[in-house]
Amino acid sequence: VFKKPDLALLISLFFVLTFSFANIYGTFALLGIQVYHFTDKQNGYMFGIIGLTSAIVQGTLIGTINKYLTKKNIFIISSFLISLNLALIPYAGNFLGLAIVGFFLSIGTGLFQPTILSLISEVASEQEQGMTLGINQSMSAFARMLGPLWGGFAFEYLGYPFPFLTGAFFTAVIFLISIFYLPQRLKWNEQ
Repeated sequence: VFKKPDLALLISLFFVLTFSFANIYGTFALLGIQVYHFTDKQNGYMFGIIGLTSAIVQGTLIGTINKYLTKKNIFIISSFLISLNLALIPYAGNFLGLAIVGFFLSIGTGLFQPTILSLISEVASEQEQGMTLGINQSMSAFARMLGPLWGGFAFEYLGYPFPFLTGAFFTAVIFLISIFYLPQRLKWNEQ
């Protein structure tokens, strides 16, 4: 799978996105309690906003959005939204500010994940699709393990903004790759 450059790139981008987003798994609630002084109930509401928004985007809106935007545009917009909003998390100021940031972050991830999974499936040969998607999920699971480890370390030893800022940095790399380097054989411009 990794001998095919387009496939290796897409799996790597999914790994980076998953790692970047996983940085917030353990640190988001800590940020709410230690920095924003949220109650457990407010933290629960925040996770609810993020989860519900992502579910709505992936469950109902992605089909409509695919009719109006190309995969390339979805890739660019979603990686930008994720990067920007990860960077804004530590500076949102209050519950409403963080809810707005979380809302747009969820739109970004809700658009990015199905689009990249669709592209991975599209690039893999019919005989290799199962193996390719399995490898992708394994890499994603590894990223979900590394992200919280890094996030916890960065939050504790570098300061509370760092898990979010490093996630934003890595997602900004995805954004730049999506603008300046896109494998030509992918069907980026198809609706």
